[in-house]
Amino acid sequence: MTDPAWVVPPRLPALAGDEVHVWQVGLDAPADQVASLRGHLATDEAERADRFHFDVDRARYIVAHGALRILLAGYLGTDRYPDPFQAGPAGKPALREAAGPRFNLAHSRQMGLIALAATREIGVDVEAIDREIEIEQIADRFFSGSEFRALLALPVGRRRHGFFHIWSQKEAYLKGRGEGVVGGLDHFDVEAHPERPARLLADRRNLDATRRWFLDSLTPGPGFRAALAVEGESRQIRCFAWR
Repeated sequence: MTDPAWVVPPRLPALAGDEVHVWQVGLDAPADQVASLRGHLATDEAERADRFHFDVDRARYIVAHGALRILLAGYLGTDRYPDPFQAGPAGKPALREAAGPRFNLAHSRQMGLIALAATREIGVDVEAIDREIEIEQIADRFFSGSEFRALLALPVGRRRHGFFHIWSQKEAYLKGRGEGVVGGLDHFDVEAHPERPARLLADRRNLDATRRWFLDSLTPGPGFRAALAVEGESRQIRCFAWR
């Protein structure tokens, strides 16, 4: 499991071809900062922000997407990047500039993660470890049979961490491939044991996926599980904190 320091860099680091940059973003910010970040959103994002019913959800959305826009502008060498993204078949956002970095955004409660790579496809997911949801019912419905059995084989006290370990890997992998959850979550298997590194074990629809896609675990903070999916084996993951 990757255990990063999540340091604040003195300046925006260059994104080398074999690197993946993951930025941790705290989404609870003062009102004046939220207002400032709103000015970085594209028109469609600002309109979506306005549709949130609760102020806290609206503010966290603005911070996550505003931080993404600022980071993208920095990597592109521009002052701002307010242009709309283009979307793939399952809605995965991408830059309109062919030479721009690939990126992916995930957020859960007060935690946001932004992952970027120079040329390879990438997906990231973060999940707050919810103590209320019925993990076994959800796992039985959505996980593959082998994942469900592996989850039940864990000690009872580790099953909730195992559940979110599985879920974050599955979400990151589907996001990296640009596939939605509509196609199901049970056609591929990931590592279930929460003390073992993330790993794609099999994909029965894409038989070469285990040679092309690689998963990594991330520890963004207490009470969260996160995973990264990267196309291509040779990769150096660098983790930063955005302020």
